[in-house]
Amino acid sequence: MDFALIGFGVSNRSVLNFLMEKKMGNIFVSEKNSLSDEDKSFFLKHGIDFEENGNTERVLKSDLIIYSPSVRPDDPLIEMAVKEKRAIGEIEFAWRYVLKNSKVVAITGSNGKTTTVSLTDHILKISNIPHFTGGNIGRAASDRRDEPISLLEISSFQLMGTDTFVPDIGAVLNISPNHLDWHKSFEEYVDSKMKLAMSKTFVYNADSMIPNVNGIRISRISGDIVIDDNGFKIGKTYFSLDKTKLRGIHNVYNAAFATFIVKLLGSSEDQIMKGLETFIPLEHRQEVFAKIDGVTYVNDSKSTTSESTLKALENFKNPIVIICGRPKEKDYSNLAKGLKERSKSVILMGEMIPVIEPLLNGTRYFKVSSMEEAVTMAKKIAEDGDFVLLSPAATSFDMFKNYEERGREFKRIVYGKVNE
Repeated sequence: MDFALIGFGVSNRSVLNFLMEKKMGNIFVSEKNSLSDEDKSFFLKHGIDFEENGNTERVLKSDLIIYSPSVRPDDPLIEMAVKEKRAIGEIEFAWRYVLKNSKVVAITGSNGKTTTVSLTDHILKISNIPHFTGGNIGRAASDRRDEPISLLEISSFQLMGTDTFVPDIGAVLNISPNHLDWHKSFEEYVDSKMKLAMSKTFVYNADSMIPNVNGIRISRISGDIVIDDNGFKIGKTYFSLDKTKLRGIHNVYNAAFATFIVKLLGSSEDQIMKGLETFIPLEHRQEVFAKIDGVTYVNDSKSTTSESTLKALENFKNPIVIICGRPKEKDYSNLAKGLKERSKSVILMGEMIPVIEPLLNGTRYFKVSSMEEAVTMAKKIAEDGDFVLLSPAATSFDMFKNYEERGREFKRIVYGKVNE
């Protein structure tokens, strides 16, 4: 059998390793950018044909094409092959060939995926339940080998490339407008997420913008799992988060999802509580990292959408908010309204300035040109008891390589001003 890989990033490297390990057939790699000398040497050593600096119709000669998550299924090069079931994404490939004999858990959502998957992983480890964790976090799904449980974080891009993917447990944490610079419409984005509704057991956030479907409902109002500001109830058991480091209503939802899933996988209530109480929240996600001169600094650099920034505003009273980055949404009016109602001041930076400044009528705001200036301005206007919140509501790509670099730069500058 002949295989073609379009793109040679994390996911298709994993596919290549699996195909070689299992000796499944001939492999052709097609990369639209330049390949490294190391990769080309590897291909030549192992008799793998390849092309670089563009994808050509050579890929169509293969029996099965596996395309990277960044490639749309309606790309003209492979659109017909997709319709013919000859072109699939890496998750679909893993489902067909790699994840056999494994109970598959798939978690998606506009916000909170990585935290929920990491918390689920942590509780499973506490419970000594063997499992593989990957997908859109850490390792690709095709890296799984013999683990009896596969815990996957799944993005909308990855779900677009699936066809027969039906996990044992599927979860949609929330849905809000996101990645509309890649998806053709919000409806397409929602449809990709809702593929998980076909899972054997489906659990979803009934308080979010999720179509009403059959499944386990998590809700503040009326659900199979009911949450409040401090915890949630599953069956007859109330799980309190008072002794955990999980703060904010968003983390109550995340913890409720994780707890429901690990209960299905065999964790006891004692193991769950130990996991919840020992879990350390991830960096760059509403991370309270410093208190200087009575001012609390919060790194929420992972916030790349209006929805996630609005959720952060719910958890910190009247903060000074730094909004920055490259916009990826078409309408920021809801964010502007939230900033007006819930922030003390707004500091604007980067490509977000011309997008959101016209919407900030009646809101106190300042414009800066660097993170250094943003922190200096925040320190200047902050008073004892204030919060300074970096919650950009946009991607980092105008000024930084990624949100991690942006968040660490923010923290470095804040710490550097301690002795000023």
